[in-house]
Amino acid sequence: MILNRFTLFFARHIKCAFSNHSCLKYIAVILLSFNSYTAATASPQPDKMYARLAYGTSPDTHELNLTSIGVISFENNLVGHVDLGYLDSDTDGQAAVLDLGAGLAFSWYVSPYLSIGASLGYNWDRDEAIAAYFPEVGVVVDFSNRFGMSLSARRYYSLYEQEENMVMLGLVFKK
Repeated sequence: MILNRFTLFFARHIKCAFSNHSCLKYIAVILLSFNSYTAATASPQPDKMYARLAYGTSPDTHELNLTSIGVISFENNLVGHVDLGYLDSDTDGQAAVLDLGAGLAFSWYVSPYLSIGASLGYNWDRDEAIAAYFPEVGVVVDFSNRFGMSLSARRYYSLYEQEENMVMLGLVFKK
């Protein structure tokens, strides 16, 4: 997953320990200056609520698929989402899940967000309840006043007693 590549880049040994420290300082300065620039120039966007239809797959193993329908809402630099989903795993079977999440959003011409969520469900092949939690990084892009696209990456923890990465691509419809 993309987030794993960032940690490998920062933790890499580059001849001396001081060089990693200066690299991290430069990156922190760039991110903070970018944040202050966007905070000063971003105009307040109206609150947005979307209906979302999404499909996701595990990029590592391609054995876990998730199809979901739900709502994602942006309000006052916060994001919240509720999704009903169908989880299909080659090794663990099929399940119905409810995903709930909340986090921080940014108001630009696109809407990037960071959120933390929980997934609760029932696997009818194994006849057991399942639960997981996940951090999510995503973006929602408006193509018109009524239609757009969402792209997100999730990392499920404790889903079938293992960690799973998920890349989700969806269509969003605004009222």
